[in-house]
Amino acid sequence: MFPLVVFLFLSLLAVVIIGGHFLAAPLACHVGGDIVCFGGVTEVSGSVWGPCNYTGVVEIVGGPPVDWGRDDFKCVAAGRAGGRTCAVFTRTAEADYPTGDPFKTEIERDLCYCAREGLVPCMFYKPAVLIEHVGTLVVDVEEGVGYLSIAYWFPYWLFNHSRFIFGDGVYLNMEGLTRFRAAVGAKREIMGPLLEGCAYRVKVRLEPDKLTIGRPLYNVTARAVRVG
Repeated sequence: MFPLVVFLFLSLLAVVIIGGHFLAAPLACHVGGDIVCFGGVTEVSGSVWGPCNYTGVVEIVGGPPVDWGRDDFKCVAAGRAGGRTCAVFTRTAEADYPTGDPFKTEIERDLCYCAREGLVPCMFYKPAVLIEHVGTLVVDVEEGVGYLSIAYWFPYWLFNHSRFIFGDGVYLNMEGLTRFRAAVGAKREIMGPLLEGCAYRVKVRLEPDKLTIGRPLYNVTARAVRVG
């Protein structure tokens, strides 16, 4: 009788542990955030503005849980788009293998991976390789509303003012990037499909008096994706 009770207890404990693992996994995979979509890559015309300078603090209120790098938001370009003053900020977003996504904590990403792959217990080989994507935040300075997207496999050194086109909105020039497999957008879940041409709409706290915008340098027509 006693061995049977022990067996039943251990069986029930295993069910609870495994069941709890898979119940928690969807929460670990879920990214959340208010996603808006502008459309995919298209040919646009607009102006390239000069570099900007910002000496204040950038604070995102709410929004998706991004695993940011140690750097701060850097102002790359600022100008007029669609009758608004818009500033473009970038910051490193860190990811790792095997998910490749820069959301939530490393532990939550691993839990999501195990659930998707059916690994119980959650154990797998994990190379110590850091993956750096680029978070792009386009802020309507007057309204304090921002659009945050993640640029996957986009070389950080290419993120300068000449990559952004100011027209009816703010666009990221995608020409010459096919060899990098670069894509820009948002995700609803870790390891989920990338919604290209989409962004998280967030509230942003800026100090407008500490922002210095450039001036329009030249007009350009290129294949680009809207980021704000």
